[in-house]
Amino acid sequence: MQTLKMERKDYPAVGEAVYQTTLRNGLKVFLLPKRDFNETYGIMTAKFGSIDTYFIPRGSNQAVQYPAGVAHFLEHKLFEDENGQDLLQQFVELGAESNAFTSFTKTSYLFLATDNVLENVRLLQSLLENAYFTEESVQREQGIIQQEIDMYKDNPDYCLFFHTLANLYPDTPLAEDIAGSVESIAEITVEDLDENFETFYHPSNMSLLLIGNFDLEKTIAVIQEQHESLKGIDEESLIRRFPLALNPVISTGSVRMEVASSKLAIGLRGSQSLAGTDLFRYNTALKLLFAMMFGWTSKRFQTLYEAGKIDNSLSLEVEVEKDFHFVMLTMDTSEPVALSHQFRSAIRDFEKDPDVTEEHLDIIKSEMFGDFLHGLNSLEYIATQYETFSEGDNLFDLPKILQTISLVDVIEIGHHFIDSCEMIDFTIFPK
Repeated sequence: MQTLKMERKDYPAVGEAVYQTTLRNGLKVFLLPKRDFNETYGIMTAKFGSIDTYFIPRGSNQAVQYPAGVAHFLEHKLFEDENGQDLLQQFVELGAESNAFTSFTKTSYLFLATDNVLENVRLLQSLLENAYFTEESVQREQGIIQQEIDMYKDNPDYCLFFHTLANLYPDTPLAEDIAGSVESIAEITVEDLDENFETFYHPSNMSLLLIGNFDLEKTIAVIQEQHESLKGIDEESLIRRFPLALNPVISTGSVRMEVASSKLAIGLRGSQSLAGTDLFRYNTALKLLFAMMFGWTSKRFQTLYEAGKIDNSLSLEVEVEKDFHFVMLTMDTSEPVALSHQFRSAIRDFEKDPDVTEEHLDIIKSEMFGDFLHGLNSLEYIATQYETFSEGDNLFDLPKILQTISLVDVIEIGHHFIDSCEMIDFTIFPK
């Protein structure tokens, strides 16, 4: 077996080096040796998330539709072997912690270990090579996930986020909880899980990232050996996904829950195509802009905070993907109607905002860079923030972006997003 050649990509600004390659079967591999750490963090990701419910599978010309929550359901089931045993226990026996999570666009499986690293790498890969489903185990899992869904229904902040997202993207997969609904989970069958596993859990749709204290050469050999027999696929057999529909937004909405104070969300849905755009740079610019306007260093925040109209709960979520992008501000406030009007007016007229200045941008950049440096102390932070499917800038490019991005750049991206965006609000009122 010929030794696998890895491309080394250096990031001198942070003193990091990433070794990367794509195996013959299409698996993307990223290795970040860090001998000054005691632990090793491994994460294997399938490009398969909650939005992937309608697509054309490989080798077919016919689109298929699956129930909401199928990606998350499959995440749960892959930890079961053919005997119904929990594979999490095998990680425990190797002295490792293991977990998994599903997002809008991907599903990731991970381990954290100090010993038996190569054995954990083998186990992590084996976990995603085969799947075993029975009618009985699917029915059992349906009950477990339905309880999980019911639990989140009582969480006001969780409800605020997903109610707002549903009104930004009505009648699309983003309008559904990542876990699905009680009704959609009940519809998932063994056949659904088999078909989605075969479609999305091929190495060509996956990546493996390892970071921490491990031997580079031995790890490369283990990965290569395990995948040597797995064949790739041709371009004609790729999964064909459909663009997310931009149906008319629901401009406002509200519910009542057991909360001490009203909770307000302001959501902005991007309408412009991001084809050919560097998504990481675009995301960073939007974060800088909205942090200048509404972050804790802004005059607006300080004034409202001192007046008791908002508190430290104000948070910013920026999500930029190839197929969708949105910004969401959430906060606890006693004056949700007035603040919604004030914030939305400020966003529309952002270029004239007194907080959008060169001086303030430098402050926000410094704060973002400080958070980034702090994050580099965490293997989990690096592993979960390093985008293995990105073709443009990535996590370690942030210092370069912060150094080169100007106020003009931020304003230009702000106009690209805000001038054509759809803006809504959603409020949770106390019962």
